[in-house]
Amino acid sequence: MILALLASLSHAFGGSLGCAIVILSLGIRIALLPLTTRLARRALRNQEVMRTLQPEVEQLKKRFEKKPERLFEEMRKLYREHDCRPFDIPTLVGIFIQLPIFGVLYSSIRSSLSSKSAFLWIRNLASPDIWLTLVIVFVTGLSAYLMPSNSEHRNTLIVIQMVVTFLIVWKLAAGLGLYWASSSLVGLFQTVWLRCRYAATSRTA
Repeated sequence: MILALLASLSHAFGGSLGCAIVILSLGIRIALLPLTTRLARRALRNQEVMRTLQPEVEQLKKRFEKKPERLFEEMRKLYREHDCRPFDIPTLVGIFIQLPIFGVLYSSIRSSLSSKSAFLWIRNLASPDIWLTLVIVFVTGLSAYLMPSNSEHRNTLIVIQMVVTFLIVWKLAAGLGLYWASSSLVGLFQTVWLRCRYAATSRTA
């Protein structure tokens, strides 16, 4: 089905497989925005509650320093009282639900690539493209930077995320990179929207 849709979109854009990949990737990612936005907002709420509860957590750690089982139980009660889940099952389930969708899309794009496919500056969608890789790494880093975070090691985590992204993408076929870049752009839009909402909520709190 995805292959047929790619072929139809490619035909509609004058045989451009690159355009077909971008449009299909954007379409699927946008269709999933209600789910991914809800999961991201849930994660941000948990993060904010955990930041607020940090002083109480530190007190519990001092109080039950030599009783790890009691410490775990008291922390569990504290988080439950404030409806906070450090390891949120619904969020993890939502992420896993998306994996088969992206897996099918990824596989379909890979099987559609050929050495004759070109798009914008990319001469061969079946081969890696360093400039596309740098675009993806930049968008990934920008999205991570704009995402509200209370972590003390935020900058280090952003750098690690960018490095890992580069190591994954730089050997990928450019066609798959286009899929990644399109998805990342929608993710960046979602991050900017969440940041604005987060800032507005912080001002009114």
